[in-house]
Amino acid sequence: MRRKMSPRRALLTAAIMAVVPTLLFANFSEQFSNFLILILTTLINWPIIRWLDDRQWYREWIKEESQ
Repeated sequence: MRRKMSPRRALLTAAIMAVVPTLLFANFSEQFSNFLILILTTLINWPIIRWLDDRQWYREWIKEESQ
């Protein structure tokens, strides 16, 4: 069973999800549409968030197996 996300992981996830779109929008808002920036942000954030979630799941699985 999945446990709650640790405060440090929640902060890291929130920072990744907030910083990347903000930087992209600030740097490229004149060149590209907001919709394109949103799609690009999703394509960047999705693998990162997925990787963080997989690491959390793997750590919990190893902990349960070792007990």
